[in-house]
Amino acid sequence: MFEFDRALDYAISEATRVGDLNQLPEPLRVVFLIQGAQGMIDNGGLQYFFEAEFIGLPPYSAFVEAYQSIGAIEEARAIAKAVRLFPFADPHRFLTRRLEFLEQFLDGGAHRPDSPFEPFTEKLCGNQKIWRLLDEFIEQHAQSFPST
Repeated sequence: MFEFDRALDYAISEATRVGDLNQLPEPLRVVFLIQGAQGMIDNGGLQYFFEAEFIGLPPYSAFVEAYQSIGAIEEARAIAKAVRLFPFADPHRFLTRRLEFLEQFLDGGAHRPDSPFEPFTEKLCGNQKIWRLLDEFIEQHAQSFPST
């Protein structure tokens, strides 16, 4: 089995080196996007994910496509639906506007239970299926990652 952590590290280093995610081979882009998104979601829900600025400011549709690429279809739909809650186009481009919008759903820094983002956070946060699918994706694309 290919070393999962090494593949994650490689995808991160290549994304950092290249700076433009569109210049990465698809397997590296998928791994970079999912490890970043899911790591944030697992640590702070969609609040943390939407507060982040990713290398190259990829549209949220890139994350949706990445989740779809590994077979996490329901989870991809959850992200797409959460993104549609923003009352303005291209929310990935406007950190200040995102933060202002999200602020109304916070209580002491965490999403209130009645937040419209909460059902999507529940579907995604701590979802081990995503990590399993990502591991399988890395195995299927092992030739895209260094073997040493």
